[in-house]
Amino acid sequence: MDQELKQTIECVYELCEEVEKTLQKTVTLQNPLKALLQTELMMYVMYLTVSDDRIELSESQFLRDYLDYDFSPDEIAAFVQNNSVETFRQTVPYTFQLFVKADNLLYGRHGKVSLAACALYQMYETIGLALISADEEIDVQEYHDLADFLTMLKAYMDQHLDSAKKRSVH
Repeated sequence: MDQELKQTIECVYELCEEVEKTLQKTVTLQNPLKALLQTELMMYVMYLTVSDDRIELSESQFLRDYLDYDFSPDEIAAFVQNNSVETFRQTVPYTFQLFVKADNLLYGRHGKVSLAACALYQMYETIGLALISADEEIDVQEYHDLADFLTMLKAYMDQHLDSAKKRSVH
């Protein structure tokens, strides 16, 4: 297990508390933001796992090691079959939207750039790259699906992150 990746995930989980504090007067959450992020990361990993039409034991081990979800390859297949994981690649995760919103609130209040959304983006990228190489065989479709997802997140930041829009104007 890559301890650096595990620490990165833990750091972003800790950022969830700060984002929640920033949003407390503007957004009401039914569940803690960390729990929402954990669920979205599980969906992300499953989305990439089934990308090459094979679910390897190393990929289910990845879920267990880094996200604390204990699913066998068969359980992942059943989950994916019963849930619309495919729509995941077309939808910006809610937690990502909230991180951008929190960054915007801090930028609007204090004029200071917050990097919470960038940290979350980088975590998605790092997890994705680690996952698609977990079985020691990077499939072209896995890579394309990862690249498409990251492109969607980057475009969302470019369009919605106030500090990014301000930098592009100058």
